This record gives sequence, structure tokens and C-alpha cells, in this order.
Amino acid sequence: MQFRLIATLFLLALGVAEADAGERSGAKRDWFDVPLSEKAVDFGPSYPRPPDSSPGLQRKAYERARNTLACYWFPTVMVKQYDTHQKGAEWVSFIRIAANAHPACAKSHAPGEQVFDAGAGWSGYFFGVKEDFVFLSDDDGYNGGFGFAVYDSRTGKKVFEDVDCLTCMYVKKMYGKEPPAAPFDRMRIRKTTEGPVTLQYLRVEHADCDLRADKASCWDRVRVKMDVKTTEAPVCFGYNNIPLGDAPSMVAHPVLVFLQSPPVVKSIDGPVLCWPPD
Repeated sequence: MQFRLIATLFLLALGVAEADAGERSGAKRDWFDVPLSEKAVDFGPSYPRPPDSSPGLQRKAYERARNTLACYWFPTVMVKQYDTHQKGAEWVSFIRIAANAHPACAKSHAPGEQVFDAGAGWSGYFFGVKEDFVFLSDDDGYNGGFGFAVYDSRTGKKVFEDVDCLTCMYVKKMYGKEPPAAPFDRMRIRKTTEGPVTLQYLRVEHADCDLRADKASCWDRVRVKMDVKTTEAPVCFGYNNIPLGDAPSMVAHPVLVFLQSPPVVKSIDGPVLCWPPD
């Protein structure tokens, strides 16, 4: 579907779909940690060489698509991603490391390395690292959001997962609506000296009603169910010719997450958006 294609392109552009060294080498405010060092190892073309008579685009795709192992070293964790240019990385792994340690960038896995393998039913990409936490993303957008999961590198266990808003980034381009203003224009990841890592973003959830069809009662149910703080009903977009009541609403609303044990999620004031599912 059109949105799925746009969602995938968006993830590619952000470096979610590919662990691009250039994207991760510069610091960004309220974002992931910058790796201490990084390396990419080329293992050859991802696809068979096309005949010389093949269209130019096919030949260029062959030349660009390389089986690549990307490695990132952070103060307490090393992350590896092996990408063969299929949907989702072939695998992503992380391992806890000692200060100043620099394990080799190799396809083989060391004891204690946590591996997420596409062949074992997992599908996604390396998203980023913040302090001791490793973030992985889904391989594509769905219903206007994209899923992510947070793992504690100290235990190897998943500590949190949710769905961030993808539609929010394309509201202007796709629907002519003004996008959310900062700090809700993208996920904000923060760490204070004494407090836990926090995440601030627009969570995407599925309503059980069409917010256009019966705004009052549907909005009341949505606010209670999702603990939405604002009282003003969102303006829905993207329904085009879908009749009233034929499609429930996807709702994006702001939350603040504290990555402590256990994680704490709080709804906060901010914009609320609404659109139909894929």
C-alpha cells in the first residue's frame, strides 16, 4: 500500500532501516548516544549480477546493494547489524563490553552476544543506544506507526516496547496538515545526571470507534481508554471517501516514558492526531 511504501522510505531516510555510519556519527539533541567508533565491512553484492542488457536502474541497484556488517562501539555495549538489503536486517546483535574494550567486527558471535535473527522470526533494524539501553525498530510502518523495543544490555532482556508515530512526520506532505511542533515532531530521548532515561513521543493506538461518526461518545471513550490529557477532539484526516463508521480511528497522543524498573508511562499534554488504519 502507498503508506507502507512511504513508511519504509522514511525509515530508510532516518537510518532505521540501515545502520548508516554517517547518520550515527553526529550528535543530535535529545537523541541516541553517538558511538565511540564504528566500522562497516563489505561482504559483496546482495544480488546476482544482472545481464549487461538489463535496465540501468537494475544495474545501479546491483552496484549499490552490498551485504554489509556494521559495527558500533559504545562505552558499555557493542552493536552489530548484518544487512543483505532484504526487508529487515539479516540479524542484529549486542554484547556488553568493559570500558575501553573493542571486540572485533566479525560475523561470528561471541559468548554472551544477544542475537536477533530474521531466520528465527524476528524482523527489524538497529535503532540506537542510550546509556545501557539498546533500541531496535520494526522493519516497516503499520497503521501509521512503527514499533520499537528497548533492551537492557546488562541483562539482555526486553524492558519496554511501544509504537511511535510515523504518520506525524508526513502529515504536511500527504495530507496538507501542519505537523506536530517540537518536541513532538520526533521522539525525544533524554538522560539526566540522577534520573532515568526518558522517552517523549506520540504513541499510536487503535480506537474501537470512528471519531468522525460520533465525536462526543467516541472521543470520551478514547480519552478514558488512552488516558489522553487534552479535552479538544482531534481533527481526523486521510479518510478520503471512506463512509462514516466504516473504519475505526488510529490515534496518536503524547506520552512520557521513564525507563526505570518497571518502566512508567505517563500521558502528557500535547497534540492528538487521528487517521484511518492501513
